[in-house]
This record gives sequence, C-alpha cells and structure tokens, in this order.
Amino acid sequence: MASLTETARLSRIARMKRRVKTHGLRLLHRSGAAGLIGRVRGGRGVILMFHEFTRSPREKLDQGCGIDDFDALLTAIRRSGRLILRLEEALDALREPNGPPFVVLTFDDGYRSNIELALPVMERHEAPATIFVPTEMLTRTINAWWLGLRRLVEINDAIEVAPMDLRLECTDLSSKIAALRRLTAWVWEDFRRADMLAGVFAAHGVSLPDIVDELVMSESEMIAADAHPLIEIGAHTTTHRALGLLPEDEVARDIAENKSYLESRLKRKVPHFAYPYGAPSITGDREARIVERLGFRAAVTTGPGCLFPERLQDRFLIPRQNAEYTEDGLAYGMCGVNGLFGAIPTGGATRAPGAEAGV
Repeated sequence: MASLTETARLSRIARMKRRVKTHGLRLLHRSGAAGLIGRVRGGRGVILMFHEFTRSPREKLDQGCGIDDFDALLTAIRRSGRLILRLEEALDALREPNGPPFVVLTFDDGYRSNIELALPVMERHEAPATIFVPTEMLTRTINAWWLGLRRLVEINDAIEVAPMDLRLECTDLSSKIAALRRLTAWVWEDFRRADMLAGVFAAHGVSLPDIVDELVMSESEMIAADAHPLIEIGAHTTTHRALGLLPEDEVARDIAENKSYLESRLKRKVPHFAYPYGAPSITGDREARIVERLGFRAAVTTGPGCLFPERLQDRFLIPRQNAEYTEDGLAYGMCGVNGLFGAIPTGGATRAPGAEAGV
C-alpha cells in the first residue's frame, strides 16, 4: 500500500493560467495581432506538429487535436495565402528568396486517427502531411507509457503508483485529467522513469500491446497510407526512447534500424526523421551528426520556431511548432503559424500532452 493517498485535482493557479492563456491566444488571433507578429517572427514558413486526432479531446482526457479545430486551422491557413507543402518542398522553397509563405503538416507516432479522421480533412484542403512512425509502434512491442498512463487513469478510480509511493484517487473527469497530468509530468522529469511503470500497468489491467493495436496503424495500413498522394511516412526511431539518455552507438542503432525497417516495407528511401520528445532526445549536435551520417536529408525537432533561409545550414535540427491545444486549436495553431511561440524560450522541448505543471 502506498504511504501517501491524494485526490487528484487541478490547482486553482493551473486553472487560472489555462484560462488566461486561452483568452490571450484568442485575442491575438481574432484581433489580427498574431498576423502582425507573423510579419516579423513568421519567417518563410512553419512546420506544425500533431499526434492523435479526436472528435472530442475531453474524452481523451484533454489530449489530442480536435478534428473540427484541424479543419478550421487548414481553412485559416489557406485563407491567409500560405501554401501547404510537403517537407521536401518546403526545404526547396527556403532557397527561393521571394516565394510565398508556407506551412508543413507533420504527425508523430502513426496513430490510426491520422488516416480515419485527419486524411479526409486533408483531402478537402488538398493538404499533404508526413507521418513519422517508430518501428515498435508497428510491431506492438513499444513501451508506449504515455498511452498506458491515459488508459490507467481512464479505467481506474484509484491508482497505486508504487514508484511514486503514491495512491491517486480520480473518480470524475476533472480529477482524471489532473491525475494524468500529474503522472505524465513525473515521467517528463526523468525519462528513465518510463521503465518503472510496467508493474503499475500490470497491477491495474493495462496492456500496452492491446492499446497500441487499437490506436496505431498496422504495418499494412502504414504501407497503404504511404501510397496515398497526400501522405509520406518518415522515420521516428525504433523504440521511441529519449535519445539523449542513450550511448552514441545505441542512438545510431535505434535510428538506423527504424530507417532500414521502413525502407524495406515501403520499397523506397526514407529521407526525413523526427526526434522523439524534444530536448530529452537532443544533447547538442551529437544526434544531428548521427542522423546526417545515416543518410537522412533533414530532421525535425519539437522546439518551436518558424523557418528562415539560414535553416538550410542546419537541416538536422529544424524547429517544429506544436499545434495541439484542446481549448482553442484554431487560435493556438495560427499563433504558432505566425511565430509567436518561437519568441518564448523553451530549451528546445515541447511538453508532452497533459504534462502541464501545477496539478
């Protein structure tokens, strides 16, 4: 039995910060101020990052991108006069000094909702995207701890978390959202903790292979997706671990085996790579050197920022703006498109969904 029992709650300060953030984003977007900022901060374009798509983020415990928000965001991007380009096209466009501004869409991890929900919207807007897929998502052997934590909270009203010496009680939606944020933030504090959750999952009836099989594309679905004219599959490591914690030879193997796996299934070269997590995967330029040595043409991070021509000199650490915000995905996404978040220091890390502090 855990020595400490808590009822999970969102703190008053956390709730207030969330409200202020949401109202601020809406004001910047609706007033046109975000567009004015974009003339200075927006550069030539931006790469947007998504993961799951859902009809109701609340049902995902305040995670994922609402598909209606995604549709509205693509509409706003088109109305702004920006092109929506493939990643390789965007790199080429950076070489053109007077070309129109652009947006690139990227989806991480290979969720089935990318095809079932997002692709029909993309087809309406004629918008291409790259889906970055880890090998072990497809083989169902991945330690998808973030999905395990969500399911853990969804199906249990009381959770014994032995590694934290904690018992969390979460009986309603609000407390479940708070519990998930608390647990996710605990892992983000030290990614080694992800390997400490297997016993917690087993004790509470959570099967990671079953969850991944439910939510993530199969190998055959990935191959079919790659054949669609609007979809390109990219590399995302074999195991989806924080690369910065691994020795150099293991980092190289984790990336190289993913590239080889995808290329053997897709029958083509896989030129683009995405680092998992952000700063925990990037120790400096070590990982960039490895990615370049393995023959990739470009690699994207999760550090916010827009694209300027000088980024061509650093093609293996390209910034990418998170575009998921469940309160108002349109306002958040357009502020990102206009470079607002690149002005905010983050240390190169984008927090995981649900990892907000103050829980």
